[in-house]
Order: sequence, then C-alpha cells, then structure tokens
Amino acid sequence: MTSRVVLSVWGPAFGNDLREVVRQVRQHGFSGIQLDATSRMIDLSDLSSSARREIRHLLSTHQLRLCSIRLEYGPSGLGPEADVDQCLDKTDTILNSASELGAAVVCLDLGRLPPVQRTTAPKPRITPDMAGLIIVPEISTPAPEPPVPTRVDPSLLSHWQSALGQLGEMADRYGMILGLSSSLSSFASLTGLLKQMDCPWFGVDLDPSLVLKDSWSLDEVFDALGHQIRHVRARDVVMGEDRRTKPAILGRGDVPWREVLSALDESGYAGALTIDPSELSDPASSAVTGLKQLQAILQL
Repeated sequence: MTSRVVLSVWGPAFGNDLREVVRQVRQHGFSGIQLDATSRMIDLSDLSSSARREIRHLLSTHQLRLCSIRLEYGPSGLGPEADVDQCLDKTDTILNSASELGAAVVCLDLGRLPPVQRTTAPKPRITPDMAGLIIVPEISTPAPEPPVPTRVDPSLLSHWQSALGQLGEMADRYGMILGLSSSLSSFASLTGLLKQMDCPWFGVDLDPSLVLKDSWSLDEVFDALGHQIRHVRARDVVMGEDRRTKPAILGRGDVPWREVLSALDESGYAGALTIDPSELSDPASSAVTGLKQLQAILQL
C-alpha cells in the first residue's frame, strides 16, 4: 500500500497558538500541517512579509511541511448569489501569502455548483421475451417518448466559467495549485466544471467521506478524477438512513480506507493526506487516534 503520501493534520485541532500547534503536530508524529486561510490562529489575508518569513522559519525548524491552506467561500460559493468580486479579491491575497509561505496547494470549497447537464432516458417497456416465464398480456402502448434532456441555465454556466476563469488566472500568476471540492454538490457536477475549464492549475481536494453520500461509487470517482487529485481530506463518518452521516474518528466509521488508500496508490498519488477532526468533540485526541489508524493500514 502507498507509502508516498504525507500524513498531515488540520492545525487548529491543536489550538490557536501557532508556535504551540506546530510543536504538538510534530511531537505527535505528523510530517505536514494544514492551516485555515482565516482563523483565530492566523489570518493569511493580513500577513506582513516579515510574518510570512517567521512562519516559514518556524515550520522549517520543526521539519514540518505546509501541505495545504484551506479556504471556504460558504454555501453560495462563486455563484450568482455571492459577492464574486469580494471572494476573488480575498482569494488573490490568500494565494499570494500561500505562495510566499511555500504551501503545496490551496484547498478551496466552491460551495453549491451548477447541476450536471445530462439526458434522462425513458424507462424500457417490458415485453414477453424480457419477462421470461411471466405471462405479459399484449397491450397496445404508444411508442416511447424520446429522451428528455435535463439542461442547465446557460447564463448560470457562463457565470461560473467566468468566475473560475479569473480564479485560474490568479493561480497561474502565483504558481499555486488549487484543490477544488464541493461538500454541497455531486462529484458529477465537480467533474463537469473541471472538464469545461481544463485549467492546469485546477485539481481536486478529495474527501472520501462525501462518496458515501454521492450517487457515484468510489471506483467511479477515481475513474473520473483520480488523475486530478491534489490533496486528500481525511474524514470519517457513520452512515445512517437516507444517506445521512455522523462524524466519526478516522478508521472507526464507514469510509473504506483500505480501498481508498489502494485506489490512491493505483492512481500514483503522492501528496498530502490531511486528517480533519474539526467536527469531533475532541479534535486533538481524535487526530492522534486517526493517525495511528492510518499508519496501521499503510503498514499492511
């Protein structure tokens, strides 16, 4: 099983004092850290050049990689309801700081995405041949209707293409990889947008726990996006009815981590796998337990 991944952790799990957080992260055996773009610990949109140098020195002293910066826009993302200019202005500042800090990737949750455009095929008519031994009376039925296309408002797609186009230009300007995700939309929607943009700076921030709620299987997600994964957000959940989920310590939920790690290995992934215990009651303890679980799986 892959040994190329960097085992990282969401920094705020260990508190709000950056120096103490870095010390604990390294002490517990992590080799990478993820920072929020804006938090009580640090605000990357308001850092002086000297502060950036100090952070780089702090991480270097503890031999810790800044694997990723996490940035979230909120439910509206870059959609028509959002203040897109404000979001992009903030992103520009964050990308500048991330580049100077030497971050490997900026993980960006895009919020609610346009639905995927698809064609809905009519249900097939059951014939006597298809029914086998079941006797189906011959009933005169009208010819099947042609497939009904499910279309997306062209203006909505145009809006998103424009916003993501500007985002891609920023990423190019700072030389920063963006790991894109959406906790509110399907993997099909994310795949559709990435195909339309075809930007070399865009990749995927994969959260395997979201696969449990999606219509795509794990294999389908990796078939479509495996080559574009730039970061992995390691969370676990327990599945309930109607695909509802409850946060769980990594390795103690329903995410098939052995299958996930095997798929990452087959796809050649060699980036960070960041344990995110932000939704658990004791984030620090949960992060350390999750690390031990992952290490055990990786050694199999």
